[in-house]
Amino acid sequence: MIVGSANLQRTLLSVVVATAASVGFAFLAYVAARYVGMLGIVALAGVAVVALISALHPFVPFAVYFGLLFFADTRLPGLPMSLNQIIGPLFLLSATAYWARGQMMRLQSKVLPWLLLMSAYFLINAVTGESMENGFIQGRYVVIYCLYAVALAAAMKSERAILAYAWIITTLSFVAALAGIVEAIQKGTFFALAGKITDAVRVRGAASTAVVYGWNLLFAFPFAFFLFAEVRSRLWRGIALLMACTILFVALLSLSRTIIALAFIQTIVCARVFRYPNRRRVLAVLGVLVIVAAALVMPVAIKRFVGVADYRRDYSLMERRDNAIISREVFKAHPIFGVGLGSYSVVWRNYIPSDYRTFFAQYIEASRPRYTDQGYMQILCEGGIVGFGLFAALVVVIFRQAFRIRRRARECDDSFAWNLAALVIAGLNHLLLSTLTDDTFLYVRVWLLYAVALLLDERLLWPRTDTEAVPGTTPPEPAGSS
Repeated sequence: MIVGSANLQRTLLSVVVATAASVGFAFLAYVAARYVGMLGIVALAGVAVVALISALHPFVPFAVYFGLLFFADTRLPGLPMSLNQIIGPLFLLSATAYWARGQMMRLQSKVLPWLLLMSAYFLINAVTGESMENGFIQGRYVVIYCLYAVALAAAMKSERAILAYAWIITTLSFVAALAGIVEAIQKGTFFALAGKITDAVRVRGAASTAVVYGWNLLFAFPFAFFLFAEVRSRLWRGIALLMACTILFVALLSLSRTIIALAFIQTIVCARVFRYPNRRRVLAVLGVLVIVAAALVMPVAIKRFVGVADYRRDYSLMERRDNAIISREVFKAHPIFGVGLGSYSVVWRNYIPSDYRTFFAQYIEASRPRYTDQGYMQILCEGGIVGFGLFAALVVVIFRQAFRIRRRARECDDSFAWNLAALVIAGLNHLLLSTLTDDTFLYVRVWLLYAVALLLDERLLWPRTDTEAVPGTTPPEPAGSS
């Protein structure tokens, strides 16, 4: 009876507080509308949104933010920003409020110092480069994305939270893939596979290019495979595998050489590094899907790759060749610290070789932005040897931690820790291979992968119960110890 009475009192108190808050908000809305007008309503709505976001778990605004990343190149009418650039700060606000309430865990990660060091260098490198205006923009992104990674990692203090993070990325990418299927039907992509491939039939979603759209989908594939390996329900494991296969197939419809190669490599890597039930059966299913996908896409792939032999007739390759030539000139002029992150797109014209051995670059007006395309070349010519060394060091540390966690997970027979490390290995493999052809350094999804990498530490992963991790606690004595 005492417990029931206490529960009733708490319920009544909640009802009174909610009623008082509603009445108070209605009164404020009336005052704002009466004496301030529409501006007052907008200001009050902004305050209400901020208050609501501050009270929610950071994953709520993050889910909205991640979904809007598929429309990152879509600008709002009359504003020089997209919706994801508005929701991003709200996510940081929610994370800050969550931290102030003592809900964030204290990160103990051997990856964190290297991530902070690399971010600090590229921030300084950006704002001191040849183009201060562009450098300030790129430096701001480095800081924001680093904060995203740290905040997300600190919010993932349980297995349930990590799985929720994976579900957010997988589900929203699956929705984007379904939209891609609709787009493929509208464009007649499936009927064009045996004919001439043009940009008109490539599936690109709301991304700037079909390659970026395919890259975005492939980023989610290891997360879907992670869910398939870790979710206990057979139904939800099947749903996760279905999402993974759909994401992979639609990524192929971008009809990009890079994406086609990455898709097949990622399938092999994920099938190999994860630990999951019914391994032989799943490998057989994946084998059949790969054969079907290959039958559909292989004619296109052959056409695309055969074109490499006669590269002077391939406009895309000639553009990349121009960028490689100019980037080498930039690196030779500034080998140690580079020209500054973000500066290449402004100063590239100053580094066209005097013999004009480029294909097309010398005919383009200087005001047109131009990018390196190749990620490693971008880091070298903009960040110099120092920046490239810090990036390489971060990658090495992450890989080292991942394989160290796998060894410990094998000793403890800990499937979750093993697959978490496998997720990072597969994601990092996707990053390193795609960086050969694309400037991925400031892709926000790369930094979302760093958030998972920050969890690869023995002090965070052990001890842990089945559903709730207990990060930051002292590991128990090994079995059999005195």
